[in-house]
Amino acid sequence: MHYDGSEEEEPRRFSQITIRGVDRVLYNRLSKIARRMGINVGTLINKSMELFLSALPHDGGPRIIRYPLDVSSEFMRGFLEGLGNVIEEVEELSVSRKDLLDSERALVFVGIGKLRFEEDVDEETFRSKVRAIYHCKEIIIPETLPKMLVLSVSRKVGKVTVVGRDEVE
Repeated sequence: MHYDGSEEEEPRRFSQITIRGVDRVLYNRLSKIARRMGINVGTLINKSMELFLSALPHDGGPRIIRYPLDVSSEFMRGFLEGLGNVIEEVEELSVSRKDLLDSERALVFVGIGKLRFEEDVDEETFRSKVRAIYHCKEIIIPETLPKMLVLSVSRKVGKVTVVGRDEVE
């Protein structure tokens, strides 16, 4: 069936479909995201499938067998690089205000074991230079940096530690 956009055909285009082998954990995560976005799961799955299919070669050439396996990692890498310069997979990293200002673009920190923002990192510099923090075990911030600001750009962080001027770690 070809859908030409007329309202008559719209109801026949969408229907209930049962799919075997769906990872329940992934489905539940997707469902939560859909609720937060205010849309139903079907809409989010349709958009996800559209995005996935748009990345495939249209001719079904030899790349089509391997290509789908690489889409998610390539997409995520491109997404992160679109946000800013990516700093990733460092066990321990200390970042000063000068370090942040030396970067021409905003920064995305990914997979850092212990990420420490030095005492001289102020709110304005943090806002302008730190775009996102993903998958870090611990973030250490000075008491002068608002914790909620740091958390607002952080996802999948194990622990946030606030240190005062007189504290030594």
